[in-house]
Amino acid sequence: MKPIRTIAVIGATGRLGAPVATELARHFEVRAVVRSPDKARRMLPDTVEIVRADLRDVPGLRAALDGVDAIYLNLATETADLDLPFHEERDGVRNLMTAIEGLNIRYIAKIGSLGAYPPALGNIRRNVVPNLIRMEGHKIIADSGIRHTFFAPTHFMELLPYMISGRALRWVGNTRVRIWWIGVADYARWVVEAFQNPEAMPEHCPVQGPEAISVRQAMERFVRAYDPSLKIRVAPLWVMRMIGLFNPKMKFVAHLFAYFGDHEDPFYAEETWEKLGRPTTTLEMFALGLRESRGLLRARD
Repeated sequence: MKPIRTIAVIGATGRLGAPVATELARHFEVRAVVRSPDKARRMLPDTVEIVRADLRDVPGLRAALDGVDAIYLNLATETADLDLPFHEERDGVRNLMTAIEGLNIRYIAKIGSLGAYPPALGNIRRNVVPNLIRMEGHKIIADSGIRHTFFAPTHFMELLPYMISGRALRWVGNTRVRIWWIGVADYARWVVEAFQNPEAMPEHCPVQGPEAISVRQAMERFVRAYDPSLKIRVAPLWVMRMIGLFNPKMKFVAHLFAYFGDHEDPFYAEETWEKLGRPTTTLEMFALGLRESRGLLRARD
């Protein structure tokens, strides 16, 4: 396969998409295919080409993707409803594959989750709607015959600051399950290496961090390093389920956290570490880096 030079990133303004697109731009020519160019210009380096397109618009997608060698997909499904008329990770992917017919796309990489990783399915008692949808999308990509890799990450450390509300770090449900937390810096480095040598990449690539830590331990370690003044609050799952009866967003949150607390992932990432290197970011490193970037070191020390 000829070396990849130009990568289109779809989902480049997402919480995980932006840092991956930024890291890719240090090594490749990157074209961000986005719905909001203004938002993308605020978030991405000046070296990134920005093109407006939407997964619902096949002709627009085709025009936006003409001339690129490869695609990175950072998509998310945030609903507990299987019956919506359009899911980006399934119907959007189908539109994408229609749009690139006849184009010279040599490789597609996509973020998924461990819950959509085939060897993990036997350990999952009841999967969540996002994983069911994304597995359908993965099949659409696989059926195209284009070389591809589906990254299957565990929880990202970046989820923890996202769970801060007011002066508390919050969780819902079971905090005893152990998770191989991964930092997006390690993940982005692995994505770059995948595009540098796609022929060596497996179809499915599990992504796990350096150690398994329970949710409770992770929250405590994060707070201690990031901002010791934060409280830790854990809401019972049944409360979120009750709220979800009247609020679709909270229904999804309850659906997701029920899944989070219901199973514990074994270690799957040995081959990933062998091919792409061991992850190096600890929770403390992540928390201190975030603290410094937000000015808390100067404000509180």
